Amino acid sequence: MIRRHIKAVTAALAAVLALLSIWQLEQARAGIDRDAVRLDGTPATIYRAPGSGGQLVLVSHGFAGSRQMMEAISLTLARAGHVVVAFDYPGHGRHPGRLSPDITRLTGTTADLVRQTRAIAEAARARTGIAPVALVGHSMATDVIVRAAADLDGVTGVAAISMYSDRLSPTHPQRLLVVSGARETRLREVARTAVAQVEPVAPGDVARDGAVERRAVVAPRVGHVGVLWSPATLRAVADWFGPVPDLARTGPWIAVLLAAILALAWPLTAMLPRGARDGAPAPLRRAAMAAALPAPVAALAAMSALPVGGSAGFGGLALGLFLWGTGALAILRPRLRLGWPDVAAAGFVILWGLGVFGLALDRYGAAFVPAGPRLPLMVALLPATLVVGLADRALVEGRGIPARLLLRLPLLLALGAAMALRPTSVGLLFTILPVLVLFVLVHGSIARWAGMRGRRDGAALGQGVALAWAIAASTPLFATA
Repeated sequence: MIRRHIKAVTAALAAVLALLSIWQLEQARAGIDRDAVRLDGTPATIYRAPGSGGQLVLVSHGFAGSRQMMEAISLTLARAGHVVVAFDYPGHGRHPGRLSPDITRLTGTTADLVRQTRAIAEAARARTGIAPVALVGHSMATDVIVRAAADLDGVTGVAAISMYSDRLSPTHPQRLLVVSGARETRLREVARTAVAQVEPVAPGDVARDGAVERRAVVAPRVGHVGVLWSPATLRAVADWFGPVPDLARTGPWIAVLLAAILALAWPLTAMLPRGARDGAPAPLRRAAMAAALPAPVAALAAMSALPVGGSAGFGGLALGLFLWGTGALAILRPRLRLGWPDVAAAGFVILWGLGVFGLALDRYGAAFVPAGPRLPLMVALLPATLVVGLADRALVEGRGIPARLLLRLPLLLALGAAMALRPTSVGLLFTILPVLVLFVLVHGSIARWAGMRGRRDGAALGQGVALAWAIAASTPLFATA
């Protein structure tokens, strides 16, 4: 009875917080026109307030980022009266292309991105009729926009967030703002050095030498990703291009919305039909063997250069996941049973984990829909991820948090080792590791709650579909060499 009341309170509180978050996030967009367009073949979004007459601002994302991740900055600048164009680089977001795998030379991937940025700037000028252009970029894009600014006329300023670039000089870019998160120790030093090229000034002050202006700002309490939603970042970027409007403080509300959706999954699983309980989990020693013994084989397999859908690294990844999953299942020997409760559990994991949580993340936080070449990639990953889902549920179901964490560690270490040993192929997919961690926290929790209503097999299959979706939707795509 007490548990039922706790679930009811959780459901009510989570629903209220989710609705409040959606209202706040939509209010941040109110009064701003958002037009999805293609500029020089690149998917882009134009943000502008009706009657705005400011300058044109190009907003570009970092590695594994997307237009959605930059939206707080885009909305803030649009509120200030600027016409903002945010776009996706190849291999990211909704862009149908892939990045060049030639990441070690300036004439490779970097040169491709610089050319794309310049082409989008010219296409945006032609579409909007605005000649003055400012450039905003995060992480990977900071080097790109610094280089692109050297070949563009009419650049009014550059705002580089989490910057690194060896193209800086004491006179280029002419107007440069550098924003770093307080937890980005190395990049804060890069920012300080960039300002000192002009003249030594106190932190936060503007260094000037004729027409050259530089300023370094530190956003408190945030790191490499959180810096994008920090009010300090939004204020500094808006002030650099002027004027400073009401800031689009979307970051906290995105976090509240996603947490509320996840929390709401727990009481909603009470609606699922009950099935016969699975037996006791395998002894911990046997489970540890099942998790660890296939891991070296998975690492070796992940280093193979098998092509999948024209994207580098995914063939080996799929093979490695499949071999780890089948090896773990062979040692555990769970009995696979599928009935109506399992179908319902699988449907709930997919519907709530992807249809609700995933689409909310895609709308407000980061690209999370396997569109274009990502959809066939998801289908190609499914055999491997379904096996991994079954193995993961058989390993961790019925165990405490420490055991669940330790039993998932061998697979993560195996993939990490493969990426370290083959950085030119598998290493391109290093963002899969944080995706897997987030997947375990979110979709793993939803699958666990759904599995508690009966047998784990349906929840495991739903978890496998969610894993294929998550990898295909969020991992940067590189062309095969």
